Order: sequence, then structure tokens, then C-alpha cells
Amino acid sequence: MQRINVAIIGWGNVGRGCKRAIEECKDIALVGVVRRPASLLKNREELKNTTVVSDITELDKVDVALLCVPSREVPEKMKLYQKMGICTVDSYDEHQNIAALKKVADLDAKAHNVVSMIGCGWDPGTDSVVRALMKIVAITGQTTTTFGGEKGGRSMGHTVAVKAIDGVKDAVALTLANGRGKQKRRVYVELADGAKAEVVEKAIKKDPYFLDAPTEVLFVKDINKYNTLHHEGEVERTAMEVHQLYNVSGENPEFTGNVMVSCVRACMTAKARGEFGAYTLVERPLVDCLAGVTVEDKLEGY
Repeated sequence: MQRINVAIIGWGNVGRGCKRAIEECKDIALVGVVRRPASLLKNREELKNTTVVSDITELDKVDVALLCVPSREVPEKMKLYQKMGICTVDSYDEHQNIAALKKVADLDAKAHNVVSMIGCGWDPGTDSVVRALMKIVAITGQTTTTFGGEKGGRSMGHTVAVKAIDGVKDAVALTLANGRGKQKRRVYVELADGAKAEVVEKAIKKDPYFLDAPTEVLFVKDINKYNTLHHEGEVERTAMEVHQLYNVSGENPEFTGNVMVSCVRACMTAKARGEFGAYTLVERPLVDCLAGVTVEDKLEGY
């Protein structure tokens, strides 16, 4: 079996989740991690026996780049690797911008004979597939997605956005259920020396990530007390005498990493068929994401 060579771009929680997922796959190999030059010597123990570089050209042949970077960096990174003839997978989470990003990325992917899988995480990603499946089961009706539960769960995109704000030393942004199909945000912030709380709070609430839901900002002395990787959510659809409910809970980076790594297979299958372009997860056959050499292997337990 010829393994698919992948590189992890960025070393945060999602990058770690992807590395753990790759270690469970016999058909996918990690050839290296690409980091900013200033970060090359950090986290050396957890990257022991892993090639770490500042430029993907320093690695051996890479088939797919896993873009484990903030969503706001995804379009630029994707375009860069597409031009290099490298397929990409990301967990881009700006729902409202996915259609526009896909349109541009599709043209670039086709121009360079590659495949890019966009928004392939938990939500958007597998939750998107569940919502599509629910529409098949009940043609009319209303679907609601509720995140966080009562305790709340870590939103990685929101957390990264807060950490990028001037005056923030560290932070974690939680999403909590706020009624059926509604969410609210709770942001814990550890301020940098000299930073003003009111300035930071205003910047957080003005950020596009936080305009869609009520946001509470709490300033703490030590963020570690409030830090968590846990998240949960449910998708529900009730219509046409059918009630459907899908629940998921666990460590957000873990299931995001699992989805991204599974989509590596879909990337390479589409490329082998000459179906170059940019796709969301609902646009590709799910069987192409599964491990196995034959269709029978992939459909075991069907």
C-alpha cells in the first residue's frame, strides 16, 4: 500500500489532533510539521522524532497539506499550496464566507490540478453532513443546531480570534446553549501587563466572530483554571412525523483532527479521478473518506 504523505501546517490544538489521528492510520504518513521560524524550537518534546521546518519545500514529497491555522489565514495558505501543486484540507469555520471562499479556491485548484477540501471539521464538517442527511429523511421541516450545553465548550475559532487581540496574554472562549438552536459566548481573558480591560472587552465584542451571539467577557488572573478542550452539541430536526437527533461531545481538537485526516483520502481519490477543484464535505462521497483498499473493506459494517 502506497501511503499518502501529509504535512501539518501550524502546531496548535488542531495540529496536535491531526498528528494523533495520523498515528492511527496505516495509509497516511506524516512527513513533517511546518511552523513559524520563531516557533521552531518550541514544544520539542511533543514533536520528538518529527521533522519540523519553517517552509514546506524543506520536506520530502507532500501530497496533502493539513491547514491547522486560524481560519482567517486559511485562504492565503490554501492559495500558496495550491500553486505548489499540493492538495489541502482545512477546518475553516466562518460559515458565512464558505461559499465565497470555495468559489475562488475552486478556480485556483483547477488551475493547478489539485483538490482542496474546505470546512472539514466538526461544524462545519460532519455536522453539515448530518444536517444534509436529516433533510433527506424529512424533506420539509426545521433543523436546529445547539452548541455547548449548560457548562459550555471551547470554540477554537473564537479562542484564536481573542488571543490575537492586543492586550490579551491568554484566553479561552466558550460557547454555551442559550435556548434551542441558540448560543451565547463566555470569554475568559488573562490580560497582558499594562492592558486595559475595557479596551480589550470592546475589541472582543466588535470582532466579527462575536457579533452573532450575546457575549460575556470575564477577566481572570490565571486562564488555566478555566481552560478546556471539551465541546459538545446537538443537531435536531422534527418534521413529517419524524424526529431526528444527533449528539456529539468530546475534545474539540480530537474530532476535528479525525475529520481532517479522513478527508485526506477523499482529496487524493478525487485527484486520482481528475476531479480537481475545491469541495466541502457534503459534496464528496463519504466512502472516499474511509480507510480500506477495496469498496468491501470500506463498507464493512454497512
